[in-house]
Amino acid sequence: MNTLPSLFQSSLIVYVPLGVFAAFALLMTAGLHVTGAKPEGVAKAIGCMIMKTLGLILLSLSLVQLTYGLISMTLEMSQTFLALILLFVIGAGLMLHESRMAAHIDKASASVPNLVFTHCCRVIGCLIATLAGLSLLLSFVLMGDFSGAAMPVTLLMLGLLLSLSSSVHANGGVKYGKTAKRKR
Repeated sequence: MNTLPSLFQSSLIVYVPLGVFAAFALLMTAGLHVTGAKPEGVAKAIGCMIMKTLGLILLSLSLVQLTYGLISMTLEMSQTFLALILLFVIGAGLMLHESRMAAHIDKASASVPNLVFTHCCRVIGCLIATLAGLSLLLSFVLMGDFSGAAMPVTLLMLGLLLSLSSSVHANGGVKYGKTAKRKR
């Protein structure tokens, strides 16, 4: 089944840019209310977060399919495999580039877009992990085995990775314990 022509339907071409514009306008309005935020910095931060979201979607698409293929032992070296690797590389490159661009934006301007991006990733990751975990649990309770569990396990791992990585990002890195200051 080829889904590429369905991606270019007239409704999708109209609604996606409108959705991006609406998100941009809402984040711009909220971001400008932060003390010390510059309009250009807020706009750059929003653009970086939207592009990081696109990179994350590409990464997720490729990782779900690759992990499912590995778990179900159906992964073959073919054009599909190479296309999934290409999606992964493009998504990772896009996220890396946009993260580097966002590092040069002042903290006040980037605070609202960063918070929205981080917490959306955490909520979506928790939602995916919860639904996949429920699917695994219910399939075991109702059927007594884990047959056909490759996709729920894949989605559970993706959801956990997404929610945990965004919570680490929101905290500025994981810190264990307090560091003691020595007096001299």
